[in-house]
Amino acid sequence: MNNENFHPVQKIPPVAHALHKWEEETRTLSYEYNGIDILTAVIPGNGDVGYRHGSDGTMQSVAYAQQIYLETDAPAWVTLRFRLGRDAVNMKPRRAEADEAVLGQCGNLLLYGVNGLYDVDQDLLIDVNGTEWYWETPCFEEEEGFRIARMCVKLSKKAVFINLRMHYYRSHLGYRYFEPWRRRPNPKSVAGWCSWEAYRRDIDIQKVRGIAEFMEKKLKAYGLEYIQVDDGYQKMPLPYDPQGTMEEGWMTCEESKFPDGHSSIVEAIQSRGFLPAIWTNANITNEDFPRYHPDSVLFYEGRPLKGEWIDYLYNCTEETLQKHVRPVFSSLKKAGYRYVKIDAIRHLLLDGLHEAVRLGMMDNEEASRKFRSYMEATREGLGEDVYYLASWGEMHEVIGVADACRISMDANPTWAGIRMQLFESARWFHTQRILFLNDPDHVCVRTKPEWAKSVLSLISLSGGLYMLSDTEDAYTEEKLEIIRKTMPPLQTRTAETGPLNLEYPAYTWTKLHGFAVQSDEKPVSAGETDLEDAYNMAGNFPGMDRAHPFSTLWSFHLNHHGRTWCTAGRFATLPLSESDVPLEKLGLDPGEDYYVFDFWEQKYLGCVRGSFKGKELKLGCCQITAFYKRQEYPQLIGSSRHVSMDAVSVLEERWEKGALHIALQCIAGTTETYTAVLPEGFGIPVLRCEGAVCRMIQDGNILSISVSAEKEMAELCLLWNEEETTAG
Repeated sequence: MNNENFHPVQKIPPVAHALHKWEEETRTLSYEYNGIDILTAVIPGNGDVGYRHGSDGTMQSVAYAQQIYLETDAPAWVTLRFRLGRDAVNMKPRRAEADEAVLGQCGNLLLYGVNGLYDVDQDLLIDVNGTEWYWETPCFEEEEGFRIARMCVKLSKKAVFINLRMHYYRSHLGYRYFEPWRRRPNPKSVAGWCSWEAYRRDIDIQKVRGIAEFMEKKLKAYGLEYIQVDDGYQKMPLPYDPQGTMEEGWMTCEESKFPDGHSSIVEAIQSRGFLPAIWTNANITNEDFPRYHPDSVLFYEGRPLKGEWIDYLYNCTEETLQKHVRPVFSSLKKAGYRYVKIDAIRHLLLDGLHEAVRLGMMDNEEASRKFRSYMEATREGLGEDVYYLASWGEMHEVIGVADACRISMDANPTWAGIRMQLFESARWFHTQRILFLNDPDHVCVRTKPEWAKSVLSLISLSGGLYMLSDTEDAYTEEKLEIIRKTMPPLQTRTAETGPLNLEYPAYTWTKLHGFAVQSDEKPVSAGETDLEDAYNMAGNFPGMDRAHPFSTLWSFHLNHHGRTWCTAGRFATLPLSESDVPLEKLGLDPGEDYYVFDFWEQKYLGCVRGSFKGKELKLGCCQITAFYKRQEYPQLIGSSRHVSMDAVSVLEERWEKGALHIALQCIAGTTETYTAVLPEGFGIPVLRCEGAVCRMIQDGNILSISVSAEKEMAELCLLWNEEETTAG
């Protein structure tokens, strides 16, 4: 079509450079990519403007990158207007290093110092470099299905350069199955209970009924949604009848444990208001199965092939998938399960299909294709409305199939297990709610209270998959209080991207420091650790001797019902000394004043500018602090309800005509405390409350409001306006 204004739009975004257009009359420079003017700038004055017309195609690697240059004769501040997809996010174009916070976000914020934008729908990363800059607004603006971000940059003869990386996760990071234009993972937050580290294989219908009843009374109101039965329900070996199919094997329960089969599991869970969840795996354990199904398993030199961590291996042909794989998952769905966890897929690939490659039975590409075919068959069996967890290990073939992916080995209550969950959550955070939901594995709260507090705080704030796994007696009131204050997890996603330097050790859990699957098949106890062992398992890596080694400092930026704040976390994966934390390392403006509130101590820490002094933390402990930009009127700065302070219970906070209005979502029969700060000149207000019984305690400029909920919604109004007070 010979029309210079026509921009074709492709369903699959092209690997091609953005096209420039210069309008001399208006001095407007724009770049169009896949039918959208993604970048527009109006250049003031009448001097010469230099800009890059096209692209060299690649900058350093094979992956396609375009670099745009922009300079002017005379210095000038110019607004770069970015027009991106409806799900674009602010993104730092690299990973955090030592003394920098790992960045996460909830909402449509534009963060201080974060110079990148990522269009999720198009898998396009853009970052601006080489000049002074700032965001003109604190959040994206919405415009006709697009998100608009405006960055003010200083132009001069020194060129500003802008990188555009098309198919960023797909090509630059190598996740070749990432196609967000086809399928995106379910972004919901997930919280539940899993039977594995509570009972191992000693699970039965009475225990399922007991834990469902317990969780209904204790945690359902706080957001626990799923009850997941793990390994131990199925009749072994698999399939019990070697002449039968794998569907028959997985759908046949051990009669002594589950005499009424899957229907009893589903009914026991649903009757308490939870969604049923189930575990399965990719293993074939019956040694007679290959004899009856020689066309379904891999053979080598006339004998069925076995892997190191897996038994007999599917050959993953279409015939095998149709006979033995899809039916398993479609039957689990028909049985009523709304969440399915598939295990041992790592071993199917790495210890199975890769072993076949090593033996010369197939090449690398064929092994990857077979594994991908297996994963696609499982999803086809489940359909789109069943939540799907792939376990364990991050493998690019699960992307676009699974909603969540387990990023760590088997967890347990030992320090090695807890540290693994903390560290791996940091290592894989660039994938969070882009490729899938990160699952650090279930949490065993029978660990030390401070360790439980740390791992649950991080999972909640980082938005990970939040699964508990203990017997009822482990849920003491102390541990229940920690769980309630960290549930539900947020819908956080990463605000940084890129590969982590491989100089960081990826062995945060090894046999050298204990192993998750014990030979006696009993749940693992917490155990003790000493500092020498803690340092040994951490290994040596760049920055580990800094004030905040990688994985110890996090910053979560939240925009919730119009409220904007930051909740920062310090996690002692190694002991942390008292130290100053520069606010810019948290993504906060060092030139602004922030009120700081400590969640677990429920303590106001003052108003800071430039930096914040973090306290000393022993191994495994944490400090969670909220940062609210100081306003000239009373404002909330803390909450006892949720570790986010508070993206769960505060539905509205509005200052209007001398009154602070607060709307809360409550759990009837509970009491929580909300903390407000009063600028100079504000005395004790008149408090009006509906749906709860409230009382105030003032200490200097800090106002604590105790809210005892009578209903699920409460309305608070704090009045300083004399006219409204008198009229009321």
